[in-house]
Amino acid sequence: MSEPLTQAQDHDRRIGRLEGIAEQSVEQDRQTNTRLDRIERSIREVRKEIAALTRWLVGMQIATLLVLGTLILSRLP
Repeated sequence: MSEPLTQAQDHDRRIGRLEGIAEQSVEQDRQTNTRLDRIERSIREVRKEIAALTRWLVGMQIATLLVLGTLILSRLP
């Protein structure tokens, strides 16, 4: 059987566990920040794409109105 831990050994063991938990927490925070950076970049790219599509859609609506207006005016007596 193993001998019971001394107070100093128990203290060292607990400190070691806490250090391990702290290191894991730091690594998880780093990974989370990396993911958040990627998500923010993706959101910016999507917003740019939406702005381009919105301009295209407005242009198509204007073009359609012009064509319809021209057709209506050309059919009038």
